[in-house]
Amino acid sequence: MNHASNHWGIELNGANEDKNVWRMLLKPPYDPYVEEVPDERGDYLVPRSTTFDQTTGAKDVHQLARNLFKTLNVVVSKHSDADHVTNGAVIEFVSNGQPRKHRILEVESGTYRIRGSLAQLTKNDAQGKITEPPPAASQAQLWMHAAKLNPEIGSAIRYLEGKPGWVELYKAWEALEHLPNGGISNSEIKRFKQTANVGERHHPDSKIKPHSRPMELWEGRALITQWVSAAINDILAKDP
Repeated sequence: MNHASNHWGIELNGANEDKNVWRMLLKPPYDPYVEEVPDERGDYLVPRSTTFDQTTGAKDVHQLARNLFKTLNVVVSKHSDADHVTNGAVIEFVSNGQPRKHRILEVESGTYRIRGSLAQLTKNDAQGKITEPPPAASQAQLWMHAAKLNPEIGSAIRYLEGKPGWVELYKAWEALEHLPNGGISNSEIKRFKQTANVGERHHPDSKIKPHSRPMELWEGRALITQWVSAAINDILAKDP
């Protein structure tokens, strides 16, 4: 999980509450991380990642950022109460100068909701003073590390964006099929597949009969999320 070494980043666009969540969950020196860039017109936040290490131009960075942000939005939402954020201008860090913005903007309509704050655990010493925990990668950064080690995990995560339906859930299952699932029973997997493939679902087939106890959509989402989490735990145990 190396620190990004190149001179590229992406401006973080979104509500301040959500940007602060990214900043708290994605801290250096772990990859990816969020850096605050000072600017006379107002400081802003920039995610940095080793994903951009081999890029040479702003257009390439912007293209890579699409998948990176899509994956990160799902990962962050699984570990916090945060809404969707977007990738803004490409940021080029230059030696002995102010970072340059290459504006390749994407506009999305906003939504508003009441949210809870991201909890921070603190520990006190014998004198009652708050002690800082040793630096460690956040769960969000560990998930991103696993997605980088196994592209199938990254693919499955992206299918969970927003409120996935049966089509997206089945595609996620196809990516996860040969990865550890945390003990999900064969009967539940069969129930999931049979539910997803009946009627106007993934691949409708009149030869497939409905399951006697079809899954609710929330059950399908929970099953795939459990599978993703198990696959991630397995790969991190082998390559922390």
